[in-house]
Amino acid sequence: MQKLDRTGVATSIVGSLGVPVLNGSAPNPQALNLPVNGQTAVSVPALPVQAIPTLAAEPVGTPSECLLLKNMFDPATETEPDFDMDIKEDVEEECSKYGRVRHIYVDKNSAGFVYLRFETVEAAMAAQRAMHMRWFARRLITAFFMEPHVYEATFNGGA
Repeated sequence: MQKLDRTGVATSIVGSLGVPVLNGSAPNPQALNLPVNGQTAVSVPALPVQAIPTLAAEPVGTPSECLLLKNMFDPATETEPDFDMDIKEDVEEECSKYGRVRHIYVDKNSAGFVYLRFETVEAAMAAQRAMHMRWFARRLITAFFMEPHVYEATFNGGA
């Protein structure tokens, strides 16, 4: 099983603020003066630059001790019958760095959902910051907080 890693994570925020960037610098909106056939410069307006589309920040929910990781796997492409146990071990190992994990469940029949409940809200917040928009097995995962009552209803008490 592949360990959690950050392979493929973009480290640059160029263009993420809606400012188009060309060759590492913002475009100059002033006209360009270009000489034509050795004659005096002709004023040419700068080429219009299309803004680079950016992703809107997706809300991650109200902080609680419960997290939902999404897109951790695709059940249609998994070949091992116990793939969920491998994912559970990997996620538990990684997330225990941020605090005690009280409960973890890998939903084999979902869009890659892994449910976690931590001992404290602070531990869940640290794990959410570390896991959200992180790469795992060439998949970009997201981490959302769950309301404790929803988690408890899903898992009959939620550990």
